[in-house]
Amino acid sequence: MPKSQSRDLFCIVRKARMHATELARERDTLNTTVEALRNELTDAKREVVTVRRSIVEEKQSLEQRLDEERKAKERARQQLDSRMDELQRRKSKFACL
Repeated sequence: MPKSQSRDLFCIVRKARMHATELARERDTLNTTVEALRNELTDAKREVVTVRRSIVEEKQSLEQRLDEERKAKERARQQLDSRMDELQRRKSKFACL
């Protein structure tokens, strides 16, 4: 093989190795980016689960508070009705006298 062909082959191999090294660096960078994005996605999913759980707990708490307020309102209404009935009875007694 003549020297010129040998040099040309050497240059081609050298360029191919440089290109392969470049591609390997790019691959490594992309793998690092993919891993970072996977971690970010995992964190985001975990946050969604936490937020959903928090919303459910808050909804349950608000529903419980609303139920307690309704019961308290009903008790107050019943007490008021009892007082009104008592006043009506007293008024009837005085009207009879």
